[in-house]
Amino acid sequence: MSRIRRADPADRDLLAPHFEAFFREDAIAFEPTVLRANLAAMLSDDRAAIWIAITHDDMVMGFASATLTRGVEMGLIAEIEDLYVLPGFRRQGFARQLLEAAIAWAEAQGAQEQFVVITPEAEAEQGLTQFYARYGFSLSDRLAMFRSAVGPAP
Repeated sequence: MSRIRRADPADRDLLAPHFEAFFREDAIAFEPTVLRANLAAMLSDDRAAIWIAITHDDMVMGFASATLTRGVEMGLIAEIEDLYVLPGFRRQGFARQLLEAAIAWAEAQGAQEQFVVITPEAEAEQGLTQFYARYGFSLSDRLAMFRSAVGPAP
């Protein structure tokens, strides 16, 4: 028996190694201490939420995270920041359940728009645009650019 539950600040150490595995798999550079600090901040921030797919004995099978931001153009919007299912648990519906939890939370918060950023590695290996399209996401004509005050942009 498995379930999806919202993570809380006490889950930081449970989740951190799985975020690290996800970032390595998608070729996302990270510093472990920064990752843990950011994870702790997200778990304590009302504008962010993380869900965990866990087994009956609390083994993590996957997770999803989302954050809210408000702008003049679109009002309150949510980014589905992370969606990861451990390799041994893929193709069992956990990604769908986690994504649905993130979308439901975003809509309950009043976000009428949600977006997701997909790395080229994740698209090449997993074809994620097709996955997200099944849930109403579509490609945008906008370009994403990043600037980092601490090092190279992602």
